[in-house]
Amino acid sequence: MLERKLGNSNLHISPIGLGCRTISKLKDKEKTVALIQKAVELGINFIDTADIYGRGKSEEIVGQAVSPIRKKVVLATKGGIRITPEGKPTQDLSQNHIMKAVKESLSRLGTDYIDLYQIHYADPETPPSETIRALNEFIETGEVRYIGLSNFPPDEFSEWTEMQDVLTVQLPYNLLQNKNYSELLPICRSKNVSIIVYTPLMMGLLTEKIRKDTVFPENDERSRIPRVMIEKFVEIVESLKPTTKEHGKTVTQLILGWLVYQPMIGSVLVGASDIQQVEENIKAAKMNFSTDEECAIKEAIAKIGVKLDNQVALTERVDNAFINYAGRKVVLLEMGMKIVVPEHVKIGDKIAISWSGDFIGAV
Repeated sequence: MLERKLGNSNLHISPIGLGCRTISKLKDKEKTVALIQKAVELGINFIDTADIYGRGKSEEIVGQAVSPIRKKVVLATKGGIRITPEGKPTQDLSQNHIMKAVKESLSRLGTDYIDLYQIHYADPETPPSETIRALNEFIETGEVRYIGLSNFPPDEFSEWTEMQDVLTVQLPYNLLQNKNYSELLPICRSKNVSIIVYTPLMMGLLTEKIRKDTVFPENDERSRIPRVMIEKFVEIVESLKPTTKEHGKTVTQLILGWLVYQPMIGSVLVGASDIQQVEENIKAAKMNFSTDEECAIKEAIAKIGVKLDNQVALTERVDNAFINYAGRKVVLLEMGMKIVVPEHVKIGDKIAISWSGDFIGAV
């Protein structure tokens, strides 16, 4: 694979990256370590994890895997989520937490530097200047080489890019989920910020493994997706099969190839549980992508006519509310996370939040 330069940095990464969100769930640790190392051997040099994945276990496994090949890897992790005494995740970009989080990630990863340290979610309670001061201390010592953001709304993303050199932004992007990408793309172009894509296959829904009647268990994140959207994902996969057959590709390869060639994309993160998946994903970036394939995908998206972006992802009770440093109303949800909401939302309300992370309304 031809590597790509990230923003204004000297980092060059593979257009297909290895996303390590679920590797801590794989039963055989030694096989998982071997899988990561084999992916690097085959040409993937960009590995992405986070301190919250498996409550640190993902970083530990990645650290063990890349230790003997550290110079061959561009290592990225994410931080800024704290687990409360009640066991709930909440954003915390305070200086104290970030200083602690970076040091702990360095330790778990078994490295003396992190190539790309990303803020996992915006924290509407903490001024960006405080977080930036903490991160720049690690930039000065060389323990963090570059800073990236993840899951940031446009206003806060823009605010950060005015105050700090931001190399990347990570966001969800696939055939039926493009709101975040569309909103941030103009800023990324103006600031030369590379985009890192996650959920390109929407947790397997954009593969040939799912049927319209597939039922997911309650502990599966996909169980929260409306049944009508599950059917739409299956429909769009079916509609693309004639094109894949004509070009000798799988649906996975067609979709990944399309994403790789979208504007400002630095890398598309894909998870894997076996080496065959890794090989299929890598091949997608090596194949030619034609204009008729582009047209086929655009026609398939238009025919479906709906997007996941504005569908309800979860409903949560408001446990607390306050006005933040910028004069915006912020609520603390029962699950632990914080979100900016309109003035009329009050404690005790139950609110709906979309798959793009936006407030929808009271329910």
